[in-house]
Amino acid sequence: MQQALHGVDIRSRDIGRMLDQFGDLVMTLSMRILNDRMMAEEATQDTFIKVYKGLHEFREEASLKTWIYRIAYRTAIDYARKKKRHSVLTEIDHKIEAGYEDSDVHNEIQVNERTSCLQQAIDCLPPDQAALISLYYLEEKNVKEVCEVTGLTESNVKIKLFRARKSLKGKLADTKNIY
Repeated sequence: MQQALHGVDIRSRDIGRMLDQFGDLVMTLSMRILNDRMMAEEATQDTFIKVYKGLHEFREEASLKTWIYRIAYRTAIDYARKKKRHSVLTEIDHKIEAGYEDSDVHNEIQVNERTSCLQQAIDCLPPDQAALISLYYLEEKNVKEVCEVTGLTESNVKIKLFRARKSLKGKLADTKNIY
């Protein structure tokens, strides 16, 4: 096992040095996904806690930077999901308090149920497919931005998106709850 990688002594769990070296990268990624500075800071902190706790599992199949980047990416996606769920529920509460017609609230609930069903289907996909679908469709990133976040080539992103859509279509057909 390599003891030092990019100036970081893995065995000593030199989290301070990792923060110095990769903190800006993780924060930038989190900001791209979340578009909220406070949440991005929380996601960044959470990422480095996960890195620290998981260092013993690091197998050096990829570089330390790639491993940290992957943890940051998944953490930010989790935060984005939580943010989206919270904002939908808050919006419905405000509409009810503002006296919207029952039919308007009912329609909103139906849309949210469909969204929830879609999210459940996305969650059933393999992690790489779920992440691509989330970035491209839910986070509305273009292919170039998806390439920047994932480190994949443009053609690879397009191929994987095609496969992910096909898988998602199958998952949604199984549920028969949407459309």
